[in-house]
Amino acid sequence: MTATAAVNVLRGARADGRGIWLDRRAAFATATAVAAAAAATRAVPLWAVTGVWAFAAEAVSWALDAGLCGRVQQVLSPPEAFAKADAVFTWEEVAAHNTAESAWIAIHGNVYDVTAFVDSHPGGRELLLLSVGREATDLFLSYHPFTSKPEAVLAKYKIGTLGTLEHPVYKADSGFYKEAAAAVATHFEATGEDPKNPLTGLIRMAPAYILALVFFYAAFCADGVPTAARFAAAVAFGVCQGLPLTGWMHDASHASIGHSEAWWWTVGRASLDWFSGSSMLSWRNQHVIGHHVYTNVMGADPDLPVALSGDPRRLLPQQLWTGIYAYQHIYLLPLYGILGLKSRVQDIFEVFSQHTNGPIRVNPISTQDYLRQAASKLFWFTWRVLMPLAAVGAVRGALFVALFFVAEFTTGYWLAFNFQVSHVSSEADFLFADQTKRAAKECPAVFEDEWAAAQVRTSIDYAHGSPMAAYLSGCLNYQVVHHLFPTVSQYHYPAVAPVVIEVCKRHGLDYKVLPSFGAAIGAHVKHLKAMGAAGQPAELKLE
Repeated sequence: MTATAAVNVLRGARADGRGIWLDRRAAFATATAVAAAAAATRAVPLWAVTGVWAFAAEAVSWALDAGLCGRVQQVLSPPEAFAKADAVFTWEEVAAHNTAESAWIAIHGNVYDVTAFVDSHPGGRELLLLSVGREATDLFLSYHPFTSKPEAVLAKYKIGTLGTLEHPVYKADSGFYKEAAAAVATHFEATGEDPKNPLTGLIRMAPAYILALVFFYAAFCADGVPTAARFAAAVAFGVCQGLPLTGWMHDASHASIGHSEAWWWTVGRASLDWFSGSSMLSWRNQHVIGHHVYTNVMGADPDLPVALSGDPRRLLPQQLWTGIYAYQHIYLLPLYGILGLKSRVQDIFEVFSQHTNGPIRVNPISTQDYLRQAASKLFWFTWRVLMPLAAVGAVRGALFVALFFVAEFTTGYWLAFNFQVSHVSSEADFLFADQTKRAAKECPAVFEDEWAAAQVRTSIDYAHGSPMAAYLSGCLNYQVVHHLFPTVSQYHYPAVAPVVIEVCKRHGLDYKVLPSFGAAIGAHVKHLKAMGAAGQPAELKLE
């Protein structure tokens, strides 16, 4: 079989794998049958039936994971493809191989068929399957910063080179990132500390969960609580809901808490999916695959506006200006509160339905991930809405709705302000990749900067040396370190930052640190004002 014939065969392959006999409809029907039986036999109260469905769906998902419903039949490239490794592929051809059945990945301009490596990848299946089907050089480097072994492993999987690009790439490292990684590795060797130690996160996050349940009970379930106290408890619950999301959930999404996929999967899903009703799969596509590679690159970073017109935010001068933007520094700040609610809807209607997250393609989603998405949504709805209303009944009607939105807007503000000040700032650089020119080959293929240097220029730190700022932000006040070394747990950032700052000085890079969170907010508002004023564009770094 020729390489072209193999491509055509694989393009018709099922996303779930041709060896899986339980399809999505049957899997959902199985969970529904269990929930219906529980309702019919009155094994649980009616309000808890959705929770039963959630646990049944999770059980079916585990059965799929374990191969009890069949296994994916892998289709490898023909032996001659590995022997010659001289084929030239378009990015579209690589993109067609983005499942466990056939997994290709492009790194340093080379294309590798890593299908046989998916199940033995030390970083777990999920991160690798998120990365396949695309150019992933900087993901590869930033997730293996302290070892050269992965490059040696990759060599035997090479099948050719990449001839075209979906998104622009960065220039090769000139030595800055290699030196910074070596310096950070030396720091951990000298201290004997584990860069991924999960115990610190567990100790710091446990009080947040305990307090969250206490405040939730006071706001929504307890009898005889004054209305003002309920609203105060709802605000406190919103903060405690947000703390783990900027804390160990964020670490879990980057595989920086513990050394196994079991740690990352459990912490991430428990805190983001089941406790908060959002989606780790959606977050990883947006944050890991998109934002961390293409930081502040309009046209590639999902955190920035996608279109040149029509977005309520004007963050780059390339966006068409209208008069309403003159007030964006006023109207955007209150709107940030909807971020938490938006994330619970965006994953349904964009990631899981359209297989996109802004400008980022989402690889085919497995049956078990569809099940888990529905299960976590239903479980969250059960404990956040049905249980206090139907099982407890201490708060009902308009008061319940008001308390619910106060809690959710608090979480939204907590997340939005933590994230926005780190990149959308008068102190940060921005890049622009005009996707409308891709088809005409007019979009430059290579950014002026190398990836690591771009992370320094597009990220902003603040309040160094403040334990309170570090705890409340999940150490996102050390944003540069986080972007350079996402696989290092956030709890090490205060100690690692001085090491990175020294390397930046040697390479003439300006590591920006603002004195306080207030100063970071001020720089964020300053940027919104500059972009909102006609004829007042902020400085832009072009490709």
